[in-house]
Amino acid sequence: MRRASRTVAAGHGNVLGDGGTLFRGVVLSLAAVLLVTLTLTPAFAARGGKAGIATDLAQATHEGSPSNTIRLVVSLDGADPLFVANRVEELGGVVRKYFRHVDHMLVELPLESVGALSEVEGIDYIAPDREVGGVASQLETTTGASLAYSLGGMTTTSGLDGSGITVAVLDSGIDPNHSDLRNNASGRSRVILSMDFTGSGSLDDPYGHGTHIAGIIAGDGSSSYTVGRDYTGMAPRANLLNYKVLDGRGHGYVSNVLSAIDLVIATRSFYNTKVINLSLAAPPVDSYVNDALCKAVARATKAGIVVVAAAGNFGQDQNGNKVYGGITSPGISPSAITVGATNTRGTDVRSDDVIAPFSSRGPTLSHLTDPLTGAVVYDNLAKPDLVAPGCRTVSLERYSDYLVSSYPVLHVDTGNNVNNHSRYMVLSGTSMSTGVVSGAVALMLQANPGLTPNMVKAILMYTAQIMNGPDLFEQGAGMLNVEGAVRLAKSLSPYGYALPAGMTLAPSGLPAPQSFIAGETVAWGQSLIWGIGMLRGDSIFTTQQAAFSQSLIWGIGRYDAWGEGVTYFDDLFTTSYVAFGKDNQWNYVTWSPGTPQPSGLIWSDSLSGSGDVWQNQVISNDFFNVGPSSLIWGFNGYGGYDAGLIWGIYDSGLIWGNANAW
Repeated sequence: MRRASRTVAAGHGNVLGDGGTLFRGVVLSLAAVLLVTLTLTPAFAARGGKAGIATDLAQATHEGSPSNTIRLVVSLDGADPLFVANRVEELGGVVRKYFRHVDHMLVELPLESVGALSEVEGIDYIAPDREVGGVASQLETTTGASLAYSLGGMTTTSGLDGSGITVAVLDSGIDPNHSDLRNNASGRSRVILSMDFTGSGSLDDPYGHGTHIAGIIAGDGSSSYTVGRDYTGMAPRANLLNYKVLDGRGHGYVSNVLSAIDLVIATRSFYNTKVINLSLAAPPVDSYVNDALCKAVARATKAGIVVVAAAGNFGQDQNGNKVYGGITSPGISPSAITVGATNTRGTDVRSDDVIAPFSSRGPTLSHLTDPLTGAVVYDNLAKPDLVAPGCRTVSLERYSDYLVSSYPVLHVDTGNNVNNHSRYMVLSGTSMSTGVVSGAVALMLQANPGLTPNMVKAILMYTAQIMNGPDLFEQGAGMLNVEGAVRLAKSLSPYGYALPAGMTLAPSGLPAPQSFIAGETVAWGQSLIWGIGMLRGDSIFTTQQAAFSQSLIWGIGRYDAWGEGVTYFDDLFTTSYVAFGKDNQWNYVTWSPGTPQPSGLIWSDSLSGSGDVWQNQVISNDFFNVGPSSLIWGFNGYGGYDAGLIWGIYDSGLIWGNANAW
């Protein structure tokens, strides 16, 4: 096995893992998962003119009644939509919607016609319209956002607050009348557009999750100031799009999300929409290559929109043991910024922060099947990309929402309960962490509107603080550092997106690679997770890199896209080891007999920061199902409660779905 580093230059190929097969049985072994390649060869894309059919759809066509009608999401891959629509009707089906900007179609079709539809030229992939669900201030201080506010932006004179930036929140709705979402000067709501994609006819948020996320991103904390508290969100002057894709119980469908992303792309210039927040999850059944949500995320990213997605809340099994491989869709997308959760333990200092036990760990177990050999190939991507606070987060409460009505303990009593639009509640989960990062991205883009999505991801990783102990699959590049991210963003050219590769990107040089947050010096990690390895070098930001192009998918191939002065270190993880952090480095991991490698990384065949052996952990096959037993929805696996992916808090500790105490 290689343990080498190299300077990236033109001509270097992809770094590949070892070949392997699926471990069949009640559980999937993560040791088997990592016996596959990181990148997909062209053979997996070629289908001989026949569209791919998702495994759960294939099973449904085999087991279901041929005359049964099923809702399908069809990836067109450039096919003529009128031709496809006519063929759907010929096969006894109906076209419900066409999402032009993400090139997908929602159809209803008899099961017996699925095979015939797959033979239509130009159709790439067919999958069921699966369900999605919500993944369920101190934030300013512990993330360094309060320091970033005073840095000022290239387009502002009064500091950074998210002004002028619009974040699309695809969730269960937003209460636009909450006091913390109003403009102090005009009194108008900063929720500038509300759309319902669920068919419920309601634009409000009877569930409560979306309003809570909106407050984390853009709440101004005004209702809390009057009672001596500060529950301000990350970008307190940002505008919001309220795109309701989840119903009154936090459930929805993939097609709802596709429709919303399609509209975000279409109207991005009109509303200056720079960020999409996806604090929701669907089963990670298909590879990101075929997954409809992931393909839509890639389209949005290529359109210049930063997409921030939750890692998921599947970091533990029902016995409280660590589980690896629990990243949900669309967090499995390499184009998304996938966020895990930390527990700040209620303090502003960062040195006592730990990974939240519920936070999903990588690698991604989404997969596809080689049509020629039948071999299962896992995506095996290193996720999450970074972590942010996500435990006991206080944010906005929509009055009389389902969550607080069902679980009153979630309400935060500030004493200011006369006004129904001035209420707060507490939730935990990677949903909350995702909102924190979306707000941070709004500040970065206000400071430098010329950043591409890949630049944003690179800056977040480069300035992140590598946590002592957690491994790569737990913390990604490290803990969010908003002060550092905004300062680095501000130092780069606002016209960097238009500069040719190799041109000066930081005309005044790079800032000092450390921050001072809550009385502690925070060293930047100064490394980017790329594929199964790591990138280092000041040239990442001192010169324009071809890798910052919006057309390049992060971490997938194209090592030659990083120019001279950028060093790539091989193999941060394989089947037998994974790196973890200590003293701001990916090191102190030993591979017998413990000889350090040129990269500064030392390896071991069985470890993680906590002492648990990560590769021996398992995850149930139910995780990849979409039936009523699926852990995605928390119906049966954790106590039989239909409460989605929201995490709440009881005095006794974390609870699954706000119903089952740990």
